[in-house]
Amino acid sequence: MGGLEVELYSENYKKRCIKRLKEWNAPLADWKCAYMYDVAENGDALFVCELCDCPGVRFVHVMRHENYFEDVHVGCVCAGIMDGDILTAKERERDMKNRAKRKQNYLQRYWQRRENGNRVLRYKNRWLTIMASQYETGGFGVLCDGQSVWRHKGRKMNHFLTAVHAAFDLVDPPIGGQKL
Repeated sequence: MGGLEVELYSENYKKRCIKRLKEWNAPLADWKCAYMYDVAENGDALFVCELCDCPGVRFVHVMRHENYFEDVHVGCVCAGIMDGDILTAKERERDMKNRAKRKQNYLQRYWQRRENGNRVLRYKNRWLTIMASQYETGGFGVLCDGQSVWRHKGRKMNHFLTAVHAAFDLVDPPIGGQKL
């Protein structure tokens, strides 16, 4: 596609998105990305953008406006149209993709078992420890740099793999208000 065709395509795309916002009686500008999430992180199917109906969205930008009654969940290009800054939306998405790749590599790592039953892993020059709960049978906690957590995503960690995910979030926190 030539430069003019791409420009016309993107202008037509933008017009369709603006038309949809008008149909909803929604503001046309000044939206902010409240947070983002990766649908693949929970094993969900790809998401359908609420603005343009694109069915292949993996990294969802949750857009919020103070004068609109609900959040709008969209893909990268629609987020850029809504907040008026496509480059920032693409940067947010790139950061999310890079974090997802780091997490994928991290999940392949081997946790060493210590004599006391704790599992340890050195990641990003930090020691992570997963330990069994002393108060709850089958529960786990994570320790990193003196910080301990016993819940992940608002729930108790009843599985080792949940604790592994919580440990990653301690060392490599979610980007830009990403929903946990």
